Amino acid sequence: MKYFYNFPDKAFVKQSVITIGMFDGVHLGHAKVLSECVNIAKEKGINSIVISFSNHPSSYFTPNNISENSLLSPDIEKVDWIASIGIDYLFMIPFDHYIAHLPAENFIEDILIAKFGISDLVLGYDNRFGYQRKGSVDFVNQHYTNQIQAYSVDVAKLGDEIISSSLIKEYIGQGNLVKANTMLGRNYSLRGKIIHGNHQGRELGYPTANLSLDDKDKLIPSLGVYVSIMKWNGRVFGGVSNIGKRPTITQDTYISIETHLFDFHEDIYDQQVEVELLEKIRDEKKFSSLQELMNQISQDAAFAKNQLAKIHITS
Repeated sequence: MKYFYNFPDKAFVKQSVITIGMFDGVHLGHAKVLSECVNIAKEKGINSIVISFSNHPSSYFTPNNISENSLLSPDIEKVDWIASIGIDYLFMIPFDHYIAHLPAENFIEDILIAKFGISDLVLGYDNRFGYQRKGSVDFVNQHYTNQIQAYSVDVAKLGDEIISSSLIKEYIGQGNLVKANTMLGRNYSLRGKIIHGNHQGRELGYPTANLSLDDKDKLIPSLGVYVSIMKWNGRVFGGVSNIGKRPTITQDTYISIETHLFDFHEDIYDQQVEVELLEKIRDEKKFSSLQELMNQISQDAAFAKNQLAKIHITS
């Protein structure tokens, strides 16, 4: 898949199937839409195209709201997950004044038809586009039926709940990674580089790999301790991760992300890793002594090892 951050200046392809949306998290509901787009394109022997945004629309409409740590999948992650479904081209354009005020008719005629030769439009059940959200499946089929066939993809559900990015964010904020991961169709993960910490974990007998996030917009789960796995250099290692301010041993105001890996002795400073969070063990807590903290870490590690053994991860 090739991806771009701006629309092309001239006609890009002769014919295509297109879907439009933020696709934050690329969860199971998004996967239904994207897969339908791919399937129609393959049947017709034409290109599949995703039009998405490099910033969340809410950052335009409510610019005073802090947008840091708000996305399930910042740009590079979105690229990876959309590519894995088989899309041919991804356009991640800025959601700015031009896009926000572009009438649906102009979006269709000047972009979808003129630049991409659209033959089919696939949208999620509640997805709309264009100024004042005028563009919809019904709108396209009513006004452009001779040029475009528009389809609406039904909701994806987990039990009685409709899978959505906002609901997944709620679960992650609550520390319910089991529910969030099920809706995502994969484990929620944090990507970044391993940096030096203060080495206090090593002094306590539990050395940790400290993660510096690749993207400041990445959503950080609720503070606490998690069963986790770390992927590095094509290998997988089990561990227990702490996300928090470490109140027992520091007075830090910033949130650190550190993972104690079981039976791990490699030097991975400055290495790129991905930490997947499987489930939350407990909330962050200030202990009355270092010994009490060490006892709890021992219990956390034992619980994590037991859970990881169930999925055949023993190191």
